[in-house]
Amino acid sequence: MAFQAVIFTLGSEEYGFRIDGVQEITRLTEIHPLPNAPAYIKGLINIRGQAIPLINLHTRLGLKHAQEAEYAIIGKLDGGVVAFAVEDVREVKTIEKLSPPPLFGNTAVIEGIVNLTDRMIIQLNPQSILEKEEIEHISELLD
Repeated sequence: MAFQAVIFTLGSEEYGFRIDGVQEITRLTEIHPLPNAPAYIKGLINIRGQAIPLINLHTRLGLKHAQEAEYAIIGKLDGGVVAFAVEDVREVKTIEKLSPPPLFGNTAVIEGIVNLTDRMIIQLNPQSILEKEEIEHISELLD
C-alpha cells in the first residue's frame, strides 16, 4: 500500500520518515545545550514556547557528519515530542513499493528500502531510533 514520506539527507544518503509521524519541519536556528544529556542529543529547540529535544541522527545512527544540520523534523514518539536534526529536506514523496530492510546492521531502525531507477532511499522507523528507556531519560532531563 502506498504512503507518503518526508525525504531528507544525512551526508550523501537519502532517508525517509512516514509523513503521518511528522508533526512539522522547521529550519534550525538557536540550539540550547542540555547539561548531562547523552551525546546523541544536540540540545533543545524552542517551537512556539515548547522546549523540544533535538536528536542528532548522525550520532544516533553512527554516521559521519558531512555538514551541519539545517532542519529539524519534529514528530511524536510514545507520547513525547522530539526533533530530528537533518541536513536537508528534499521532498514529500509517495512511496509505492518498500523492499525489506537488509539482513545486517541495525535493522530495527530501518523500515525498508525504496529502490528507484535513479536513487535509493532508506526508510527509517522513528519509533525505533530511541529505546523506551532513552525517551524516559530525556523526559527526566526536561523535568
